[in-house]
Amino acid sequence: MSSVLDLGKEHLQEALEGNPEELKALFRARVSGWGKTYAHEEEMTVGLFSDLEQQIEPYLAFSLLSAVVDLAESEEDFDNFNCALDLASSLVVASLTTEIPRSLQAKFSTLESKAVRFGGEPVDSIAVIRGHYRNAL
Repeated sequence: MSSVLDLGKEHLQEALEGNPEELKALFRARVSGWGKTYAHEEEMTVGLFSDLEQQIEPYLAFSLLSAVVDLAESEEDFDNFNCALDLASSLVVASLTTEIPRSLQAKFSTLESKAVRFGGEPVDSIAVIRGHYRNAL
């Protein structure tokens, strides 16, 4: 493996096509193989899902948010929860809309409470999500 982005790369294309199960498989492969939100590689920092974020179509980012919200809700480990929230905040921004997905609207307070319990980076991701939606959550 030369990059953290090589982990689970066999799932990337179908995730980019909007397959929520492949997105979850990509998430699991990258988190289990790395476990941190960012990797420092050859004088640069790479996000765990940088390749997905840079290539995904906005409407697919919006549609995949419910799968990522479910992932974040189910994670109990700090690193996994942090990575799920980081992916959620990235998809929120990549969706290029301030329309709030129903699943996120319904589960936001639960995710926010969990983030506050963990502290640190999850709280930052919650702030990015809330800010994107102009504090409507």
